[in-house]
Amino acid sequence: MGDSELKEALHTLNLSQYQADAYAAAIRLGSASAVNIANQADVPKSRIYDVLRKLESRGYVETYEQDSLHARALDPTEVISELEEQADLLTDAAERIEELWANPAVEESQITLVKRRDTVYEQANRFIQDATNEIQVTTTPAQFNMLRPELSTAIDRDVYVQLTLLPAEEGTVIAPEDVELQHVVNEARHRTLPGPFVLIVDRAKTCFAPESPAFNNVYGVIADNYPIAHVFHRYFQTTLWDAWETIHSAQAEDPPITYVNLRHCITDLEPILADGAKVHVTVNGVETYSRDPVTVSGVVKELKYSKATGIAGTPELSDITRQVAVVITDGDVEYTVGGWYARIEDIEMRRLTIEKIE
Repeated sequence: MGDSELKEALHTLNLSQYQADAYAAAIRLGSASAVNIANQADVPKSRIYDVLRKLESRGYVETYEQDSLHARALDPTEVISELEEQADLLTDAAERIEELWANPAVEESQITLVKRRDTVYEQANRFIQDATNEIQVTTTPAQFNMLRPELSTAIDRDVYVQLTLLPAEEGTVIAPEDVELQHVVNEARHRTLPGPFVLIVDRAKTCFAPESPAFNNVYGVIADNYPIAHVFHRYFQTTLWDAWETIHSAQAEDPPITYVNLRHCITDLEPILADGAKVHVTVNGVETYSRDPVTVSGVVKELKYSKATGIAGTPELSDITRQVAVVITDGDVEYTVGGWYARIEDIEMRRLTIEKIE
């Protein structure tokens, strides 16, 4: 470090230009007259006496009379300690700036565009950590391994996880059986075509990154917004989930059986009700108008859906394209239960659990 850099460093200790220059000269000269220090430091002689007195008050030098005012630098231990503290502070500040740049905050109900794909994955992990009910995610095997620890922890918290596994690029073949899914996801499907990274958490939080290197403009989308999450859910459901082969399912075959998708639930309930069975369910969701959490239990009275075709029998998912709802009764009150973005029903379902079939 040269003299100029040393003086710049001394400025961080709240020393003025003249004070920094005079102190550097005093260290270099050892003991010297005020005039010699002024000459060495290029400080006006009319100012040097005041400068040295202020350095003395800080404990950096001591002055004494010897025909004229002299000064000598004191043991620099205190100065070195202050500089080291400043260095630690600046290092911490640099690290914090880097962290903020790499991981921008996601403001509520706002979309954030980021340039680094890693930022999307890091935010995805944070969203997963906060998940309380459900996660839909589309990943390559490598991306899945990055998320695996947090997804496993989410499963332990009884969060319902749906995964679509896809190849990293066109022509790549993956072996789903080589990917350990047990105790990490509830359901998984295998899409044979490449696709984007998509994460939807609790119907509100979304992370998205397009497949690479298919697109030159690499970017990511991070959002904490219910309507945006709904749009991505529709994309996930229709393009990245429904049409693809199931490779893993931890869903029980006998009650209790849990659903997070009302349309899937209805396709399973229709033949059971058609056989005259009595189905007891518990619904966890939110009231449509107040958005307050609600839990109700009762018996399924009716399934409401408008089929796209007139074909009789158990509805396919492709048939149920318009309103879908389940009507349940607890013996006194009837409730209509809708799916994502329910508006005319009493409850927007988060989960429906078949408790018992009689």
